Amino acid sequence: MPEKYTERVKAYCEASGIEIPAGFYRHAASRYVAIDVGGTPPKLIAKTWFNQEDVVYYLKNLALGKQIRVLDFKERQELSFQNGERLARGTEF
Repeated sequence: MPEKYTERVKAYCEASGIEIPAGFYRHAASRYVAIDVGGTPPKLIAKTWFNQEDVVYYLKNLALGKQIRVLDFKERQELSFQNGERLARGTEF
């Protein structure tokens, strides 16, 4: 059986020193996650997303002023928010 996103995200965060909020475990994780890298330690956003449109909405409306890193755990790539409108593929992680 393939590894679930929750386990992938948990392992990545633990290995990278990223704080996981309790709310993350309330629902099964989806492929797109956001990490607030503006604090020490960086903190995972409890909500995850199934599609990029919802991630863009979050970045445009709810994450204003935060330093956010977006990761795609299906493709294992970082995504960058470009022109305030879309996500573009970046480096692998």
